[in-house]
Amino acid sequence: MLKSKLVSLLFFLFAIAAIAQDSFDTSILLNEISINTYRFDQFSDGSKQQKIDSSSKANHFASNVAEALNSLTSLHLKSYGISGNTSISLRGTSSAHTAILWNGINLQDPLNGGTNLELIPLQAIDEIVVQYGGSGALYGSGAIGGAILMQSKAQFQAGLKTAVGAGIGSYGNYFGQASIQKGGEKVAVSLKLFYRQAENDFPFVNTQQFGHPEMTQSNAAVEYFGISQDSRFLLAENQQINTHLWIQKSTRELPPNMTMLVSKQVQTDEAIRFSTDYTLSKPKYDIMARAGLLSSKLNFNDSLSGIYAEHLSRSAILETEVNYKTRTNHLLNFGIHERIDWGESDNYAKISHRNNLAFLLSYKLWNSAKTLHISGSIRQELIDKNFSQPTPALGLTYEIGEHFQLSGKVSRNYRQPTFNDLFWQGGFAKGNPDLLDESAWSQDIGVQFHKFINRNNISLSLSTFNTYIKNLILWIPIEGIWTPLNQKEVWSRGIETDLRLDRTIHKLKIKLELHYSFNPSTLEKTAENESESILKKQLIYTPKNQAKALFSLVHPIGSLTIEQLFVGKRYTIADNTSWLDAYPLTNLILSSSIKKEKQNLGLSFRLNNLFNQDYQSMENYALPGRNYQISIHYNIN
Repeated sequence: MLKSKLVSLLFFLFAIAAIAQDSFDTSILLNEISINTYRFDQFSDGSKQQKIDSSSKANHFASNVAEALNSLTSLHLKSYGISGNTSISLRGTSSAHTAILWNGINLQDPLNGGTNLELIPLQAIDEIVVQYGGSGALYGSGAIGGAILMQSKAQFQAGLKTAVGAGIGSYGNYFGQASIQKGGEKVAVSLKLFYRQAENDFPFVNTQQFGHPEMTQSNAAVEYFGISQDSRFLLAENQQINTHLWIQKSTRELPPNMTMLVSKQVQTDEAIRFSTDYTLSKPKYDIMARAGLLSSKLNFNDSLSGIYAEHLSRSAILETEVNYKTRTNHLLNFGIHERIDWGESDNYAKISHRNNLAFLLSYKLWNSAKTLHISGSIRQELIDKNFSQPTPALGLTYEIGEHFQLSGKVSRNYRQPTFNDLFWQGGFAKGNPDLLDESAWSQDIGVQFHKFINRNNISLSLSTFNTYIKNLILWIPIEGIWTPLNQKEVWSRGIETDLRLDRTIHKLKIKLELHYSFNPSTLEKTAENESESILKKQLIYTPKNQAKALFSLVHPIGSLTIEQLFVGKRYTIADNTSWLDAYPLTNLILSSSIKKEKQNLGLSFRLNNLFNQDYQSMENYALPGRNYQISIHYNIN
């Protein structure tokens, strides 16, 4: 029923778009300001940034955001099986330490602090930027390791664009999506539909069962479908309203690990996300305002143990900011953000809530040659009538000649305890309402080189980072009851190098990307009941070494891309006496397209794990060997 309604809505929106296009035919030029990325664009000096470009996105037609980021960035993916829960690690931190923003709104769940990027189809998002390093002054709680900024928006003056795509893959994998966009001079609307299902019944060798038998993965099916809709309205030459809506439902069977004979666990996730924003631009100042609503529902059912649990969270967001252009080379930004979170769970004594009121101040200046940019920001939050620690940040970028750029940043960041940390009751566990915020100081230094040499476009960067986290929240048993306490300290530091080479030879484009990260992340202070043997040891499931490479040949008749990943050894015990071996993964992508006037018919073939590597992301959770995806897509512009 819901799927048929989504299809009906597609045609309904197309009709509205056509009417809107015909209603406005006056050409208007606007000095556009995006409220969703303004603070990121203007006040993130000194931060390393990486954008997922359109060509890389095209090679991941059927992928989710987690899979794409794992292949293309320095993020590390931790997967509890192909349909199980997935978390990300950025610069040695946990998923709760990475802010996930959708059109400027933080999607981190107030109950558990995480966001499962595996449930977000890549094609539902138009732009993705990874900002490395502490960003608490810009985004608030949870941005200790960095932030992932996702945007979806319709385009003015884009005309009518439609696209439809479908595909199949190994182990009962089927996926499809459709989109339509119409952009006029004053109105632009966009609609995307997506659907995916997979059985995930792949074979694997069970190393934890006697004789290491080959088995077939069970209870690993997944299905999700959803809709995202974006609209933009130009009210006047200097005023604009945007709206964003995203509805999605997913059902996943959670697979057993190798030590279990069977699993009957099923999890259903439902999400409704809406935001609207308004901008007014004047010669001396800009006013921006945004409102958002988030609703999330999780149902967990284990028929074997008789456990059924339902968890609900809702958030209301109201934000306003003013940019004041004091001089030609000075910019002042100040604002107020308020967010109210509600949490309801079978494991809470009552409905819990939290009110965050944040006061923001940022200032930026640059020299007349625009070679030196310095920006400073500070954020102070009032949480349920109690002030949190202030989060200042200072960053700069300095261009030396035409080819070199230096950057540096220092920031203080923090993470609030989640509702589960504070209010959980039952299952031999109890939350702690007296928990303190986790806090961290971060420093970044980087150098970038860019030059065009003999038809070669070369970019090289080197980044060093340092983060020290205090008051880390840890659940420990106290008289048989698991309770969270602020007892640990973690030190994460390292080096990241990135190389990109582009060359064009006649009609052939050659692209090479190399990314390497060295990231020691060690425990510097233990809890009271922990052994000293785990001090100064690498955090579990956090690789010190990680490398990724991408090589592409692009020609008008088609393209060939090779993705190569290497993940180093990961320890599975805190004293580092047991580990998972390092592993390489190779993916191959072939694609071709036929273009005729405004139409484009494309076909792509993706072969994952080309050499059938046997590997594990989390101990005793099987992952598939060699597998394929075939997709076809048709566009009209």
